[in-house]
Amino acid sequence: MMKINYDYYNGNDSYCDGEVEKDIIDYAKKFHRNKYNDIFLNDMRWPVFYHFTYIRENILNWYPFKKDADVLEIGAGMGAITGVLCKKAKSVTSVELSKQRATAIATKHKNCDNLEIIVGNLNDIKFNKKFDYITLIGVLEYANMFTNSNNPFDDFLSNIKKLLKPEGKLLIAIENKFGIKYFAGAVEDHTSIKYDGIVGYSNKKGAITFGKKELDELLKRNGFLNTKFYYPLPDYKLPNVIFSDNYLPSCDDIDNLYDTYYYDNTILNFDEKKAYKELIKEEKFDFFANSFFVECSEKSFNNEIDFALFNSKNEVEDLYMLTKNSKGIYEKEKLDLFKENKKEVVEINNVSDMKNKMNSEKKENESLCKFFSDRYITEKQNIENLNNKVIKSVNEANMLRQELEKIYYSRTWKYTNIIRKINKKLKNK
Repeated sequence: MMKINYDYYNGNDSYCDGEVEKDIIDYAKKFHRNKYNDIFLNDMRWPVFYHFTYIRENILNWYPFKKDADVLEIGAGMGAITGVLCKKAKSVTSVELSKQRATAIATKHKNCDNLEIIVGNLNDIKFNKKFDYITLIGVLEYANMFTNSNNPFDDFLSNIKKLLKPEGKLLIAIENKFGIKYFAGAVEDHTSIKYDGIVGYSNKKGAITFGKKELDELLKRNGFLNTKFYYPLPDYKLPNVIFSDNYLPSCDDIDNLYDTYYYDNTILNFDEKKAYKELIKEEKFDFFANSFFVECSEKSFNNEIDFALFNSKNEVEDLYMLTKNSKGIYEKEKLDLFKENKKEVVEINNVSDMKNKMNSEKKENESLCKFFSDRYITEKQNIENLNNKVIKSVNEANMLRQELEKIYYSRTWKYTNIIRKINKKLKNK
């Protein structure tokens, strides 16, 4: 039976998306796990979509966890990835700082008898076992905010390494501070400041991400001597496709296997996909990839999967995955939310074959992009409406100023002192 442990909770929920989290918990109570897409019919807010969409699971759906694995999930959020871990592992221990978010995890995955949720800061928790895998999905970038140390990233990773079994692996998903989307004009994911990561971050005490070389060096100096980098597109949050150094994208792959979703197209400096194609020709794709998924270990390991592709069908029963292993064999697998399925070997010769085998047309990805495009249009309209109200208020103030000036200069003695004071305040606005 699922367990929840409050022994290390300090009574403070220091990370929160706001009041929407209460709505997310209510949805988790009302909707079964295979019906989460129904939530979006009436609620299109980003936090709701982000915490419920099945696409989030793609970052780990493909990963070949060994049988009977013990997994530690650090920074479990509201349980978007927890379900796929419970499906694949013998036991899952999910650590989450926020009691409210832990409540969401427990509500979503109440039927997972291999799950324990611990509420508290990882640095305070005493574990009675070591783990085969530890996951940091969108977590490492916050280490300096929750680790009291002069070298928070190093100390955080050093502490994590102590929790791994000798052959254990650390799995990290994180944005690339040099991702092409940031050059194209997208605001930095954590600070909402354009180009913030590219120039080294204005606030180094907040959440920060890394480039590929910087991240690899950080891992290696903390004992993770063997690393393999993967490149989820459009990013690790909602990946359609995952490449690796053993399977880098071609220009045709860029054209056909993913579409962007995360920003208002009206603010872009250039087309991200066109830029990627030019970078591929120069063999610079890995440096500018939007996100990294990194498999790391102290000891050497075999690279089992080189490539993964997912369709983006709305119906749960139509979700599929295509993978290529290190032997060059492609396998197709239907994605079940609760159990592993038998893989089917398929023959793939080109991108068209991939799309046909996945029973997926580009319009499925485009519908996802339109979803977010509509969301940004709504935000843009709200900003325009606010600007119009401000302009209207300014115009009304100017009209009032003009009328007051007429009275003032008419030297009507009764109002002169009053008008002088009002006019002075208006001029100071």
